[in-house]
Amino acid sequence: MSTRAGSLVFATAFANSLLGGAALSNGLGLWDWTAVALLFGIGGLIVFMLWPYHQYTFRFDPEELLDQYVDGDRPTTMSAMRRALALRIKADMAGNWRIIQRLRVALQIALLFLLLDILAWLLAIAGI
Repeated sequence: MSTRAGSLVFATAFANSLLGGAALSNGLGLWDWTAVALLFGIGGLIVFMLWPYHQYTFRFDPEELLDQYVDGDRPTTMSAMRRALALRIKADMAGNWRIIQRLRVALQIALLFLLLDILAWLLAIAGI
């Protein structure tokens, strides 16, 4: 996701520098303000995508594992430990998937905003 967000930063900067300069040469109109608002929207979504998430779960704490499965009152068998760890991995995947889905939706909305931004700049250049 970070790589895609970085690509979106480049595409947004390129399109806005190329089209924005030409559109703003004849003053500020409705389409210019629309394009600027969409640019801020894209920027906000990019920040949302690049913001560091600390809610990802995909690691095991060795001390916790030893306490839970080896050093407890009754040590756990290997098959029971593997089963418990497999279920924990599955739960972690489900939790991470919710975060990834939010980031994916943000990327899709940002790409739509980029297309609308380009269209707004083109309409501003055309003077419509």
